[in-house]
Amino acid sequence: MADRPPAARAALPRPPRPLRGQAHTDLPLRRLIQHHAYDSARLVGFLALAVTLAALLVLAGVTLTVAFVALVVLSPLLLLTSPLWVPMAAAVFVSGAASIIGWCLAVGAVAAGTWAYRYFTGRHRRPVGAHRVDYDVDAGTATASGWMGYYAREYDARPRVRVKDAAPGA
Repeated sequence: MADRPPAARAALPRPPRPLRGQAHTDLPLRRLIQHHAYDSARLVGFLALAVTLAALLVLAGVTLTVAFVALVVLSPLLLLTSPLWVPMAAAVFVSGAASIIGWCLAVGAVAAGTWAYRYFTGRHRRPVGAHRVDYDVDAGTATASGWMGYYAREYDARPRVRVKDAAPGA
């Protein structure tokens, strides 16, 4: 035993120094309690996460297993009835495509009809709402007197607030 060198002592961390007005014995116990409370909250959170992930993993496994069993069981039925399914799928695809094309053409026809109506009635040069004010088509301006005149004709009165311009911020 005399041949062995003495074992080196591991350096232990110093205990924390007490704050002013605090007993020396209170400090380690208080820190110990706070440390364990923090660790227990982390432990509960980790356990909740582990339980949730395990449940999701089990559900994913059950889902994949059932899907595989259904594929194995129903594939002969699908193979035997494929002469019925292939033409039916083709008919559904063609009728769906024709329906989409028809609706697109109908929307295009409504848009073209609206444009033609506005063009032939002369409204294509006036912005929306221009019928409510005196709108100068050549200058592209609206006047407040035109708006007030519309209000007076429509409601048989004058507006209480004086309107300076029909376009806000102009």
